[in-house]
Amino acid sequence: MKQFRTLFYAVTLIFVSGCCTPDPNVGSQNLTVVGQQQSNWCWAASGQMAMGFFGVTVQQCDEANKQFGLSNCCNSPTPAACNNGGWPEFDKYGFTADHTSDAPLSWEQIKSQISCHGAPFCFSWHWSGGGGHMMVISAYSVFNNVNYVYLRDPEPVGQGSSRWVTYDAYVNGPGYTHWDDYYNIAKK
Repeated sequence: MKQFRTLFYAVTLIFVSGCCTPDPNVGSQNLTVVGQQQSNWCWAASGQMAMGFFGVTVQQCDEANKQFGLSNCCNSPTPAACNNGGWPEFDKYGFTADHTSDAPLSWEQIKSQISCHGAPFCFSWHWSGGGGHMMVISAYSVFNNVNYVYLRDPEPVGQGSSRWVTYDAYVNGPGYTHWDDYYNIAKK
């Protein structure tokens, strides 16, 4: 009987530890904003922030080298061929990430990412006129029954910025639609 009880408690503990109920009103992960080093490197700065959260140091110019198959993006001045749009190179730094295309995470998924997965995630907006912009979300909150997310924006160049926006603005807004999200980011 004692062995059965011990086994029951062990199985219950494993099951319960695998479940998570995020706080319905607020969740946050400590993340330092990083400014993009070139005008089109929001993707590299977002990747740098996300991987840096896990203690991995990544240079934006190295991400550009890997993205574009070059070796000179860390030169000064940075060659024009390096200053292009792209996507974070998580797999090339020993990370995995799930990916959406033209679809935002739901409010419940955002809460789970921040509170249960315990990490920020990257997302991008697609501008109506072409191109886009990638940022990182590190927190969520509900205020006066309105859902908000906290953006870590790599712009302005060399500085970065942070701000709260509504969940609806994260989904889409005037001049942009939702593009891609990289979530469940984790070391392999």
